Amino acid sequence: MDDTWERVGTHWNRFEAPDLLHTRAVGPISRDEFATALDVIELHAKQGPIFWLVDLTHLDGIAPEARRLLSERDARAFLRGIVLIGGGFSQRVLATLAIKAVRLFWRHKTHVPFVFLADEREARAWIEAERRARPGPHASAGQRADGAAGKEL
Repeated sequence: MDDTWERVGTHWNRFEAPDLLHTRAVGPISRDEFATALDVIELHAKQGPIFWLVDLTHLDGIAPEARRLLSERDARAFLRGIVLIGGGFSQRVLATLAIKAVRLFWRHKTHVPFVFLADEREARAWIEAERRARPGPHASAGQRADGAAGKEL
């Protein structure tokens, strides 16, 4: 695992090969920061869709302009799944609102699985299960489909 974290505004990103972008949201998320996050997702998904693990523990709001960006940029082709961890009631409400916005804008199209989980350990276990259930372009030989978990956007 690469321990190099890159700063985007007040937030932090780390890519873990072959297919995981780990984000720590700190403070509010602006439109520009969200646009940069989508750019980072696209960059790392050049070899195929990736998982996005987002730690909400220190999230302090999502600007309405950032939520509206979802109507302009469709990232589903770049994502295998979204895992949201940590955070209290207010952070989960903010994330739920963003997910509802995604559902409105991306209706009747391919869906991306997502889950809310308690911590990083659970998140990584879910990601491993998804890798086995739905092998992607990064899959090693011998991986097999054995069920799916979570919700879908």
